[in-house]
Amino acid sequence: MLTRQGARRLIQTEFHRLANIDINFPDHTPINPIVSNPTTLIMAEKTVATLLSKALEQTPKFSGKPDQDADEWMKNLTDTFRMADMTEAQGLKIISTFLEGHPKQWFTDNSAIFESWSVFKAQFIHTYSSTSSKQLASNRLRTRQQRHDEAVIEYYTDVMKLCKLVDPTMTDASKIDHL
Repeated sequence: MLTRQGARRLIQTEFHRLANIDINFPDHTPINPIVSNPTTLIMAEKTVATLLSKALEQTPKFSGKPDQDADEWMKNLTDTFRMADMTEAQGLKIISTFLEGHPKQWFTDNSAIFESWSVFKAQFIHTYSSTSSKQLASNRLRTRQQRHDEAVIEYYTDVMKLCKLVDPTMTDASKIDHL
């Protein structure tokens, strides 16, 4: 009877036998081996998995404190979920691990109404997005000027970020007015 370990040894032996076949053509045509070592692919997958795991671990929990921007936090979390190739259903299942304190209790109390990620996201932003942060962003946007030591792209990126905070549906013409 062939065991799993025995089968693994047979496959490895056959792999090495096929990988070591040396074919010489009379016209010295260079050839690449047909059998490739999957170790590189496995290592790459493990590296990506490790990076994604670290990104998820390093995502700060949302506690609803005044210094946390709910919109920015949600954007960063959504980007991390997208990078991890997570579905919206998976994100909804694990979102409570990224919440603490009052927001976690709020999620638990209202979990029945969160039929989808988009419903949760809309309710979260409605509940935790601060009008004072929008007012602060609006004030910064009105007074924002490029510093002498600031790169154009840095200035542009900051102004676009402020525009999005102030009004996510702001027209391009209005954005240009702020530049």
